[in-house]
Amino acid sequence: MLADDVEAKFPKGAALPTPIRALCEFLDAKGYPISGCFEISTVGDDDMAAWFPNDAAMQSTFAVFGRGSTGSVYALWLIAGNDTKNAPVVVLGSEGEFVASAINAWEFCRLLGCGYSELEWDDLEQPSPTADEAQPLRDWLKNNLNMECPVTGAAIVSTAKDNYPGFSEFVRNWQDANL
Repeated sequence: MLADDVEAKFPKGAALPTPIRALCEFLDAKGYPISGCFEISTVGDDDMAAWFPNDAAMQSTFAVFGRGSTGSVYALWLIAGNDTKNAPVVVLGSEGEFVASAINAWEFCRLLGCGYSELEWDDLEQPSPTADEAQPLRDWLKNNLNMECPVTGAAIVSTAKDNYPGFSEFVRNWQDANL
């Protein structure tokens, strides 16, 4: 099962949160696309080793579960130990951007339900022109988690950025000290 493969790459003791497990179950049942170019990733610890070489403690601060089309990595930022239920979802971008995109996995799934092609590049203030393609995901989330998805993703990302404004600085400080 895909969810177990993703969770196996999480840091020891970190569990796959229910909303991300639901994404994996959706993918097992329906196949791609999930929403836009977002993909589930099963190479999490390899991604973190590349981002934070020779620093196992820093690597274990992230539980990777997804990728974007340009190689961006989507992960839970484990700032409160292995509490994945309340961990913010962050993006380590292929172009060097580091952003908090949702306050937790639940909100991230709601963001995916908006149907944006590229979460880190699309205008989240506007409805996605490809929103119809994510209707199967929205139906799945509604039926399996009783989750409603908004029309736009701006409020979800704005809340995450407001709650975790230091994420980018956290990563850049590590890079400055270690690379």
